[in-house]
This record gives sequence, structure tokens and C-alpha cells, in this order.
Amino acid sequence: MWKDRANRGLYLFEGSSDDPGNRTWQIFNHVLDESNSDTYISRDFYNVQQTAGGLPDGVSFDQFLGMIQGHVRSELEGSSFDDDFSDEDFKQAALTFDDNIRRHIRFLNGVVHQGAPGEVHVALWNLILESRGDSRSIYSCYSDYLVDA
Repeated sequence: MWKDRANRGLYLFEGSSDDPGNRTWQIFNHVLDESNSDTYISRDFYNVQQTAGGLPDGVSFDQFLGMIQGHVRSELEGSSFDDDFSDEDFKQAALTFDDNIRRHIRFLNGVVHQGAPGEVHVALWNLILESRGDSRSIYSCYSDYLVDA
């Protein structure tokens, strides 16, 4: 089912000249190759923001990462992409992938370039930076977005 929905997204966003639409097309194209990762930081933006002081006792970075990561393929299976959605409703739901990814990139970029950024924020930022150069990562779709200066 997720493949049908990803293909629908490809069709609806094909030829998009605006950045969110074009990047959303890239995301769908990326996840259709099942050897590519569909994992991205998506959940709990509040807790991502609140980790400046570190993680709670007993929570490792990998555990935290597991709590805040989403998967495009499984999210395409969910009710946010109901087959009965109009094309416009589907497009609006699909744009949330790009919006979530860019929101985290912008936030982390801003935080790590301020004085004394938190360790978790730096680790998340470094993960994204490293992942942008990995063609198997969904962040490769963002290799030219907000290039670190």
C-alpha cells in the first residue's frame, strides 16, 4: 500500500518547480528504492528543542533517536494518507515530510551556531550533516539545503 501512495505522490508532485513540492517528489522517489533509508527526525519537536541540557538519566542518544525518528514508508501506510483523499488533501499531507525535515534542520542549524550548544543538538546536527552525503539516507535529498557555512 505504501508503494501505491508513494507512486501517487510522484505523480502529483512531478514537475513541481517550488522547493517543497520538488523536494517531496525527491522523497517519494528516494523511498521507492527499498535499499534506501526512509528514517528521519520527525516526532516530538518539543523534546528535540528541550534537550539542550542533555538527555534524561538512563536514556542513551540511540534510545532518544529511536523515540524521535519516523519512517516515511510506515507513515504512508497510516490514515494520514487515506486512499479516499482528494489529490489536494494528499498533497497537503505529503508536504509534511518536507516540512518536518526542514523544520528540524533549521532549528538545529540555528542552535548549533549559537554559543554553547547542547551535546544532543550537536549530535543530531552532525547526524544530519553526515547523512546528507550518504545517497542511501533521506537526508541526501537535502544536500543543497541550508548548506553549512
